[in-house]
Amino acid sequence: MQNKSLTLAQIGCGYWGPNLLRNFSAQPNCHVKWLADQVAERRQYVESNFPKTRTLTNAEDVLRDSDVDAVVIATPAASHFALAKMALSADKHVFVEKPLAMSVAEVDTLTALANKHDRVLMVGHTFLFNGAVRHVKNMLDRNEIGQPHYIYSQRLNLGQVRNDVNAWWNLAPHDISILIHWMNDELPTTISASGKDYLQAGVEDVVFATLQWANGVIAQVQVSWLDPGKVRKMTLVGSRKMVVYDDVGDDKITIFDKGFDRVPRLGERMDFDTPNSYRLQQRAGDIRIPRVDFPEPLKVESAHFLDCIRNGTTPITGPSHARAVVAVLEAGQKALREKKVVAISDVIGDILS
Repeated sequence: MQNKSLTLAQIGCGYWGPNLLRNFSAQPNCHVKWLADQVAERRQYVESNFPKTRTLTNAEDVLRDSDVDAVVIATPAASHFALAKMALSADKHVFVEKPLAMSVAEVDTLTALANKHDRVLMVGHTFLFNGAVRHVKNMLDRNEIGQPHYIYSQRLNLGQVRNDVNAWWNLAPHDISILIHWMNDELPTTISASGKDYLQAGVEDVVFATLQWANGVIAQVQVSWLDPGKVRKMTLVGSRKMVVYDDVGDDKITIFDKGFDRVPRLGERMDFDTPNSYRLQQRAGDIRIPRVDFPEPLKVESAHFLDCIRNGTTPITGPSHARAVVAVLEAGQKALREKKVVAISDVIGDILS
């Protein structure tokens, strides 16, 4: 099964679609037979640059092809659920660009279909295949950073402005997926959010969200497509060390051996006789920039999807992880609209399955 040849079809070739098409087309023993897109210009682009891939207009036509093993969906977010549902019902394995769907209920429906038809369902949370993100996760697993205290992320740029979803649904899935991954797949307990629609009524261009976990970790996520510079940065402050992950910088990870140590105070008997008697001493150690192997995350992600099909394994970004991310996104949207703190349990109901 490891070298089994797979035939794919892709639906959509807009902003992110060409990157997916390029990576899946380059995978060994993989042929992207069809590309469906309603826009003639996008079909012409594919015909000029990917001559082995045939184009058509109707997505349903590719689902009727019995040669097609799997479908890649790279369309606007609001269409993900309906297209993924059709593909799974047609017994196809499915890869969906983020987010998997626009509600937990939709994710649950897709998960049930994937289980019923014994098909692989995977969402494109590309940053979980990013070498720097994985390096930080390994540091957390080794307790090198210590107990995480708080995390803040910024995902900012001037454009790409969308009108189908706001900046929260467009940009935040990346940071939410990373945060949940770093937190050992634990969901936050609550979320609050505020934002503003400056360019288009009802479509927030900037959103600030605060997430809190049961173990005391707090995280702030800032997303905007109305900002002077491109920023893709996350800062993690732990009890032992602090880490900055900068996705657009030359140095992807910078580790700071900084913080405060609790130093016992001497008692009157010249011993440490009072357990709670201590002073805080600032620690300023080395700054380290580790070497991180950095293959293209999308290449690693596409290979992982194909491996899961061939081996019958569950993807890293399968239905369970997708559900967690959508739960936070849905709760964040609720907090944004209702201007209040929202419990994640209000959105998901039951514990993640």
